[in-house]
Amino acid sequence: MHFYEDPWEVLNHYDLVDGNGNLSEFAEVEALGQVWNDGEKRATNKIHVGEKLGLKGFLKACIDFTLEKTNGTNLSGDSAQIGSSGDSAQIGSSGNSAQIGSSGNCAKINSTGEDAVIMCAGRRSKAKGKKGSWITLAEWVKDEEKGRYVPICVKTERVDGEKIKEDTYYTLKNGEFSEVEE
Repeated sequence: MHFYEDPWEVLNHYDLVDGNGNLSEFAEVEALGQVWNDGEKRATNKIHVGEKLGLKGFLKACIDFTLEKTNGTNLSGDSAQIGSSGDSAQIGSSGNSAQIGSSGNCAKINSTGEDAVIMCAGRRSKAKGKKGSWITLAEWVKDEEKGRYVPICVKTERVDGEKIKEDTYYTLKNGEFSEVEE
């Protein structure tokens, strides 16, 4: 049985959304037996499958992992891993294959490298990327009964240069990607 320490790495092997538009299921796991490591994935002969994460939990795991591993040496250039959990974060990345995530509100993420994965889980966040990149955004509304904001939609789109233009900021509005001013 194999597993990944880095939740971002899962996206190199499994689709976030399957061909039918269904969100893939992810869970936290714990190796209970001997662990073998090939530098990317790990394998064990006994594994405990924990709680299902859901999309919000998966995004949080990606961001938490990035924040934990970010030590100032992998913040720019190709394959940069950048995470933010504070409100009004402004994040930029110029390398290819960057992994960028933010869980704070009003984040503004700008990726100029190719093939990036950009995730904004907070309210009123916006992101832009180059053709070939993927952008995930969340839409929130105030639930008066609960007295707080709740997510109503999380959506991922590929920057294809047509439906989703490169170098154009997007936010999620009424469940759809919507262009916004810089």
